Amino acid sequence: MEQMDGDLRGSQRLGNYLRRLRTGYGLSLRRVEEKARGEGGEIDNSQLSRYERGICYPSFDKLCLLANIFNVSIQNFSDLLELERVEEFAPEAGATYEKLREEGHREWEQGNFARAYAVYEKALARLESGEEGEVAPDPLARARFNLARSLLRMGKVSLAETELRIILRKHRDIRPETTALVLLCLADAHDDKGDGYLAILEAEKCLEIARTAGHAEYEGYALHRIARTHFEQGDYNRALDSFREARARLEATASRHDLTLIRTNIGFCHAMVGKSERGLRELSEALQVAQREGFRRCAAYTLMYMGQVHLMRNEERKAREFFEQSEMMAHGGEERYVDILFQTAFHLWDLARNGGNQVQEKVYFGRLKFLRPQLDRRFPEVEKFDQFIESGKGMVKA
Repeated sequence: MEQMDGDLRGSQRLGNYLRRLRTGYGLSLRRVEEKARGEGGEIDNSQLSRYERGICYPSFDKLCLLANIFNVSIQNFSDLLELERVEEFAPEAGATYEKLREEGHREWEQGNFARAYAVYEKALARLESGEEGEVAPDPLARARFNLARSLLRMGKVSLAETELRIILRKHRDIRPETTALVLLCLADAHDDKGDGYLAILEAEKCLEIARTAGHAEYEGYALHRIARTHFEQGDYNRALDSFREARARLEATASRHDLTLIRTNIGFCHAMVGKSERGLRELSEALQVAQREGFRRCAAYTLMYMGQVHLMRNEERKAREFFEQSEMMAHGGEERYVDILFQTAFHLWDLARNGGNQVQEKVYFGRLKFLRPQLDRRFPEVEKFDQFIESGKGMVKA
C-alpha cells in the first residue's frame, strides 16, 4: 500500500516540483507510469498524482526512479526539502502576480534570496493555478526564470539548472529576450560548477540572440557574463574590456544594483592590471552606493575584493580589516552568503598561517571545514582548500 511509502507526511513543495518536472517535459501521468516500467520500476499514475498533491511522500527507491525518469540528480530532492525553511517568508494570499513579482525583485536586490524565492514561488503558483486567467508561455517562462535565479543564488545549482533546461525545451514558444535571460542564468550555473567553457558558449549564444534582436540591454548583460568568465579565469584585461562595453550598453536601462556590481568588477580588474589606486577608488565608490542602497551582498562582495587588493599590495593589516568587514556583512542578515564567507575565511586562514598565529589558523580552518560541504560552487579558494585537504596536511596529528 503506497501510504506505507508515505508514512512520512507528504510534501506540497516536492509535489509541486514533481508536477512542474512532468509538465515541463510534456508528460502525462500515464506516460510517467510507462516510463517507470521501462526503467524496471513501478509507479502507477494514481501514486504519482498523490505525490504531486502532497498527500504522501515517495520512498527513496521511488525517488531514485523518478530522478532517472526526469533526468535529474537525486540531490535535487533533498535540496528541495531543505527549502521548507522558506515557508516563513511566504507572502500573504491575495496579492496579484505583478505585486508579487515586484516584491520578489526588491528582495533580490537587497540580497534576501530565500525571501525572493518564497515570493517568486508564490507568483509562479498564482500563474499556474489560473488565478490570473489564461497565461501565455512567455510570462510563465519569466516566472520560472525568477525562481531559478533565486535557487542559483541560494547555492542550489542543480535545482536551478533543471528549471532553466525545462524553460529552454519550449524556446520556440517564448520571446528571444527571455531565451537570452535563461541562457545567461545557465551560464552562471556552469560557471559555478567550474565549467568556464560551457559558460562562455551559453553567454555567446545570448549575445548572438541579443544582437539579432537589436536589444542593447540584453547584449550588455551577455557581455557582462562573458566578462565574468574571463574574470574567473584570471584574464583581467579581456574582462575589463568586456565590463566596460557592458556598462556602456546598460547605463541607460540597468538597475542601480546591477550598475554598482559592474562598477565593483571594473574596479577590481583595474587593480589586477596594475592600476591599484584607481581600482581601490572605484571599489570604494561602489561600496558607498551598495551600503547606501542596502545592497548587502554587493557590499560584502566589494569589501572582499578590497581586501584582496590590499593583500596584493602586501598591506596585510588593511587586507585583514576588509576581509573581516566582508565576513560580518555576509553573515549579518537573515541570509548567509556561504560563498563569500568561505572566501573571506580562506584569506583570513592564509594570513594567520603566514603570520604564525596558530589560534586564528585553527579557528578559520575549522570554519572552512564547516562551510565546505555547503558549497556547490567552484572557485580558486575552494580548489586550493580541497588540494590542501587531499594532500593530508589538514589531518589532525596525534
